Amino acid sequence: MHFGRLQAFLAVVDEGTVTAAAATLHIAQPALSRQLRVLEKELNLSLFEAKGNRLMLTAAGSAFANLGRDLLAQARRVEAAVGNLSTGRVESLVVAATTASITGFLAPFIATMNTEDPVLLTHEAPHFRIHEVLRAGVDFMVSPAPPQAALTRHKLGTVALKAHVRQSHEWAMQGRESISLRELSRERLILPTTASVSRVELDLAMGREGLALGEHHECDYGHTIQALAAAGQGIGLATDIARYGTYALEVVEDGGRVIGVPLHVAWDPRHYAATTITALARRLSGFLEQQGAIAIPPERQ
Repeated sequence: MHFGRLQAFLAVVDEGTVTAAAATLHIAQPALSRQLRVLEKELNLSLFEAKGNRLMLTAAGSAFANLGRDLLAQARRVEAAVGNLSTGRVESLVVAATTASITGFLAPFIATMNTEDPVLLTHEAPHFRIHEVLRAGVDFMVSPAPPQAALTRHKLGTVALKAHVRQSHEWAMQGRESISLRELSRERLILPTTASVSRVELDLAMGREGLALGEHHECDYGHTIQALAAAGQGIGLATDIARYGTYALEVVEDGGRVIGVPLHVAWDPRHYAATTITALARRLSGFLEQQGAIAIPPERQ
């Protein structure tokens, strides 16, 4: 099977039309159509059926698309492994994570790496799709969801949800280390959206205490939440490492339990760079603890 034709097929699946896929691949539409016909002939399968001006996958096409993604991912891993064998070092790795994890601590962690380390690239994915992109060629993932049993995992610990205030705020002036949900419920808040795992954890904790949110705004970007807090526009809640000069307090329930998001690093145990990924996962753990981002260490989870 020709990998170029397989890539062309998956481009049509992802884009929905031959026209859009041809533009993405930078080839002429007739040439792409010919590649699809050749692929169907090679496989002896009908992969698409026309519905209006769109191509819809047949049942066989849908099943083959999943197999094709796995095959391409494996091919990329083989190419990378061959490069590793020839040079004796891992040149680059791709990590999948949520937007909050990338901006909150992965990018700051990458900034501490050096030229002897692999180039660490990030791939954004919603938390409920991270396992899916791992199958599509990403080397490892950082996820708030428990990894699948077949994967090797490293617990990072629970990253604390923190209330960020400007340095002149009374809580900062008092040197407080934590703030209760009841106190927060009386404040104007800048919150992550309900698509965020940290927001889900917050809402569940509020429900357990019978509390309701007061005045608040929602934002899906941690940098903006902290910037607004630094400007005095409200109390910003985020799992991000403190920036813009904000002062951060842990958010606690009655009884002192710190609210946070449990995180894991996970990868395929057969990955050619498994040893390197293991070392990076341990370094990431140490970085988070050094930054004071870990509320509950992995050994206590």
